[in-house]
Amino acid sequence: MDQVSRSDRVVWSFWLAAGIAFIGGLWPLVFGGTSSRVAMAVIPFTVGAAALAACGFFYRQGRAITAVIYFVGGLALVYGLLSMLAVPLEIAVLGSCPAPPAPCAPGVGQPLTAGENTGIGFASGFALVAIFVGFFGLMVVFRRPLLPPQTPPMERKIPPLTEAKPAPEVKPAAATASEAPTSNGAEPDEPALEELPPHVEEELPELPPHESNPPTT
Repeated sequence: MDQVSRSDRVVWSFWLAAGIAFIGGLWPLVFGGTSSRVAMAVIPFTVGAAALAACGFFYRQGRAITAVIYFVGGLALVYGLLSMLAVPLEIAVLGSCPAPPAPCAPGVGQPLTAGENTGIGFASGFALVAIFVGFFGLMVVFRRPLLPPQTPPMERKIPPLTEAKPAPEVKPAAATASEAPTSNGAEPDEPALEELPPHVEEELPELPPHESNPPTT
């Protein structure tokens, strides 16, 4: 929800700044007419409005691109503003022609008309407002958190089942030791026979002596 509101603020701030800049460039034409000395300011104002509107379309391409486009738009608005302010500055430095029927010296311009003064004031105010509104949109773009690059979902790979191999028969250690040859190639020694205990003769009890004469009755 916060991401959606941020995107809406960015788009509407840039488009609002573009509309303000375009309307500001029309004020010298409205008040001073096409013959006004400040009427040509509509060209840089239109360029600035187009650049601010482009920021509303390309802000998703990255911060650097948005900042460059905003800089171009702001530079165009400042150029149009300075081109209008150069006319009264020139009159203030060089002077203006006196009221007729007095002759006008060469290289000296006519004083500003009421329409030119009004057009310069309105256009200057709209240009400054457009720059600040566009800067608000640029600030929202730079405060927006960077989204991590989208990575494709990882697929789980299951290795194929292999048939279980029968376990090798393990021989007893005694049999293995008896069958294995010795390190020098000789046959293994025969196992030693167990010694039997010595034979012990049992002593039999002595019999009574044999009597040859039978007893008399």
